[in-house]
Amino acid sequence: MDHARILIVEDEELVALAIKKCLEGFGYEVPCVVATGEDAVKKSETMGADLVLMDIHLQGEMNGIDAASLIKDSTHVPVVYLTAYSDADTLDRAKLTEPFGFILKPFEERALEATVKMALSRSRAQKELEGTHDRMSSILHSVGDAIVVTEPNGVVEYANARAAGLLQLPDPLPSSRSIFPFLTLTPAGSTEPVALHLDDVVHAGQSVKLARCRLTRPDGSACLVDVRLEPYKGTNAGSRGIVWVFRDASERDRIQDFVTAEIHDAARLHRSLLPPDTIDLQGLRMAGFLVAAGFAAGDLYNFFTIDREHTGLYMVDVAGHGLAAASMALLLNRLLVPRRGSLLPFLGADALIPSDVVAQLNAMFCDGQDQMFFTICYAVIDRTTMSLRMARAGHPYPVIVKRDGSLAEIRAGGNAVGLSPEFKMEESQFGLNPGERLYIYSDGLTECSDARGQQFSRARFLDLAAESIRDDLSEAVARIRKEVTSWRGRESFDDDISLMALEVPAQKA
Repeated sequence: MDHARILIVEDEELVALAIKKCLEGFGYEVPCVVATGEDAVKKSETMGADLVLMDIHLQGEMNGIDAASLIKDSTHVPVVYLTAYSDADTLDRAKLTEPFGFILKPFEERALEATVKMALSRSRAQKELEGTHDRMSSILHSVGDAIVVTEPNGVVEYANARAAGLLQLPDPLPSSRSIFPFLTLTPAGSTEPVALHLDDVVHAGQSVKLARCRLTRPDGSACLVDVRLEPYKGTNAGSRGIVWVFRDASERDRIQDFVTAEIHDAARLHRSLLPPDTIDLQGLRMAGFLVAAGFAAGDLYNFFTIDREHTGLYMVDVAGHGLAAASMALLLNRLLVPRRGSLLPFLGADALIPSDVVAQLNAMFCDGQDQMFFTICYAVIDRTTMSLRMARAGHPYPVIVKRDGSLAEIRAGGNAVGLSPEFKMEESQFGLNPGERLYIYSDGLTECSDARGQQFSRARFLDLAAESIRDDLSEAVARIRKEVTSWRGRESFDDDISLMALEVPAQKA
């Protein structure tokens, strides 16, 4: 979304000017800066903004959250919140407006650029998806469907050829012929008539959808159909009649079963690429888990041998989840595991140099076109010294848990892969002593919400990691999985969750 138009809503003039200057430096247009929620709503309707940067706390009667809610309902322009500090209740209210991100004040230019770019990319993808959905809906609702138009009392005004064949209507259709003698509908697996709710259609102007109905025709044959009843509007406010749309559900069910089988096959393939839950490899031990938000995940991790002295590991988290993200994760697995020696042939990178690997990934996936981005941790372990080289791009900070339960974060790194060609990577180098553990995880774990919308949180995860340092590694990982599932309150998650833990086992006394 080049030359995107961005509306800034900020009542601190100096902050607003600083943000405006940065955005224009990034190549965006900032036609307007306003200081109140009321002006924000008005300008969003007139200036054709692609994105609104909205301060949560504004002077005046309307705060940023209320303004964002109105903008969402009226213009559907995406909003990114600006905030210095907000209490939990305020943040919960802000989340209800489905913002495209948060920018903390005082802001950092790189964080501002990344958040704006991600928000615009997500907005464009969402619009394209909605457009595709509308086009496909229009096609599916017309092509190949049996369509009948009747008066409110059921007298047939029009039936297309497919409807005539499906319902076995006489040709030519006599005048004042009712549809009801040709319409024996029962729920699949039942003999009771289907309630058509015609009053809802004729008098209330509502659509009625009836799924998987058994249609018995005059000759006694039957088929499975979905039926949709739509009000047929006249020139006045009332309904002129009913549009009946019949769709053969038997073929749909067959295709759905086929697609479901294919999805399960893709999920099985994804699971097959994961290492075993626990691995012991030449003085190293790894344990981990992955819980997919759907059939397949955009998260993936691996633990593998590079040569006689080095072991590699990575964890990726592709933006989004589902089949598209899973396909990207499968591609990354192919790119990241060396097949012969330390060379990664598709990347042209040396698997022993993490910063080079991640930089080459960014060069491959940041080609100026909108596409998925991902975060990654990629590390190489020298088993002779138990020293690690790690490249972290946008991924949550890995953490080392020492034998006494103290924590050390690995903070060096860079932005997510695929966001910008201006990619800088600072590599981390550190050692792992006997009894210490390295935890790498995706943000789905710490951002997992319970029934009240409260997140599991990084602090809660770190406490668990520290408390379980005396436990066996696999037991510690299993405990973390149990705790986050219990916090969630159900087995399904909104985002993929992955965790891998690495340790150099302590010497037994």
